Amino acid sequence: MNGRFGKIPTPLEVVDTAADVVNQVFSAPARVAGNALSQAGQTFKNLESDIARPRDYTEIPPPPDVLVEPAVSGVSHIVEGAIGTVKGAVDGVLQTADGIRKEVSQLVRR
Repeated sequence: MNGRFGKIPTPLEVVDTAADVVNQVFSAPARVAGNALSQAGQTFKNLESDIARPRDYTEIPPPPDVLVEPAVSGVSHIVEGAIGTVKGAVDGVLQTADGIRKEVSQLVRR
């Protein structure tokens, strides 16, 4: 039937698309967690660097600016890290939604 609605998908194509959609849904938690943990890991590396800066200063005791600057930078990294972690999680959800959309679009266009 090649009418106005295009080719009607076969039952096998429908089952294949359904399996692909289920795969996308089951992959979502790993995708979300992977993106979020990657961002959180970078935040912890930045914080570790901030904490180490006063320790690496040769003058004892270090001047106040050497102590204050890493603290301010650390707070900034925490805020950036929280935002990045949430963004990473949202990106994982969007990747899953995009994958599902592509699978359904392929089925409809057949």
